[in-house]
Amino acid sequence: MEPTTSVIMLFGSRYEDLESICLSLRRILTPLAPGYEVILVDEATGPQTQIRMRALRQQFPEVRVIRLRRHMGESTALAAGVQAARGEILITLDPYLHVALEDVPKLLEPLRNGTDLVCAWRFPRREGVLSRAASAAFNGVARWLTQVPVHDLNCRTRVMRREVFEALPLYGDLHRFIPIFASRRGYRWCEVQVPQQPGKRELGAFDMRSYVGRFLDLVTLAFLSRFLKRPLHFFGLMGMASFAAGAAMFAYLAYLKVALGAGIGHRPLLLLSVLLIVVGIQIASIGLLGELMIFTHARDLKDYVIEEERGGDDP
Repeated sequence: MEPTTSVIMLFGSRYEDLESICLSLRRILTPLAPGYEVILVDEATGPQTQIRMRALRQQFPEVRVIRLRRHMGESTALAAGVQAARGEILITLDPYLHVALEDVPKLLEPLRNGTDLVCAWRFPRREGVLSRAASAAFNGVARWLTQVPVHDLNCRTRVMRREVFEALPLYGDLHRFIPIFASRRGYRWCEVQVPQQPGKRELGAFDMRSYVGRFLDLVTLAFLSRFLKRPLHFFGLMGMASFAAGAAMFAYLAYLKVALGAGIGHRPLLLLSVLLIVVGIQIASIGLLGELMIFTHARDLKDYVIEEERGGDDP
């Protein structure tokens, strides 16, 4: 029997007891989704893990293992798992199991009412003050940028219909923003509050590089969500700001030269003003080139989803 539900879980540098996870999934999903499958995506772990995977597959026939040759990032690994999955309902599990498996049925329930994507919202959070503050700031900025009322982008425990994932162009760490991209394409989505398991902490949660990476992800999100089809608005604004600052400096220097007769050739401000004017023109030109590319490929761009189509003879 072809499975209708696929559970996808990534594991790499850290993972929980996979045997107990598979036992729990069998107990929880067997009455809800008979014939389900479990896709484990191995991000190039060592030979000891491969031995454990072979034993796991013998014990659990529903388990399939997808092994990548090297670490490619969560979005790529998730895409590989979805490509291998056969079910129309996808359950993605957080590799750190911040959400208990017993709460998965709560996430499946809204799908029966027509929802396309259900995201776990860890509440209450059981983490340190710094981690909670950083997460709140990250989610708050994302809500402000996109006007999508999402509260927990960092939780990867989600349930969705297959078409939702396949319609979203994901790479790098953009898997965090699946609810935002799905919402902007018109899919119905919701969040379900589930408590966070105590003692579960993401590796590198306090690494400065992680915070820098999340900030850059927000910059990417701002561009993709607001300026993807109008790059001139993004680059043009920065170009105009640079040009205006340079022009104001140049006007000030011109006043000194013409009205007061002061020498300006030796002033660093002259070089700075010229530089800002030239850079402003170049930045605006990048936006103009982007507009030309968008215009050329406008027919191939599709950021909408057709829910229903009726013919002329349909009632």
